[in-house]
Amino acid sequence: MRTQSLLAPLSCSALISAGLGLLMPVLPALAVTSEVNNINPVEHSSVTNSEQFLISQGGCPRAKVIEAYETDTYYASICEDRNGERFYYGQHKGNGSSVNVYGVESTDSGYYIAYTTDDSGNEYTYMVGPSLDVYKNGDLIFSEPTY
Repeated sequence: MRTQSLLAPLSCSALISAGLGLLMPVLPALAVTSEVNNINPVEHSSVTNSEQFLISQGGCPRAKVIEAYETDTYYASICEDRNGERFYYGQHKGNGSSVNVYGVESTDSGYYIAYTTDDSGNEYTYMVGPSLDVYKNGDLIFSEPTY
């Protein structure tokens, strides 16, 4: 008496299709989990997972990018909000700290410039164009070329 395998009538492609069919509902969840897990939570510990992915690439959170720059240390962007107001957004690549400064002006020399004052009365000037320059009370405290 000869026994037949139950798998013999099924072709190889039918088996592969059946296996993939079982995995399909799980694949999108695996892709999302993998994407989120690749983010360094130490760099962006103050924001949610969905914001981490967007901010880690630089750019303008919840605003339109007018110009985008990068230095070895910072992402720097000129952004425009829903009301048409422009602002400077800078983010440190290492620790994720960021600054928003409204009232951006453009200069004839190809720079964007924004001014702000901290709680202690220190005046900061952010200039971005061919380089990112930051002044505190008129003294240059940071400068790096942009690319």
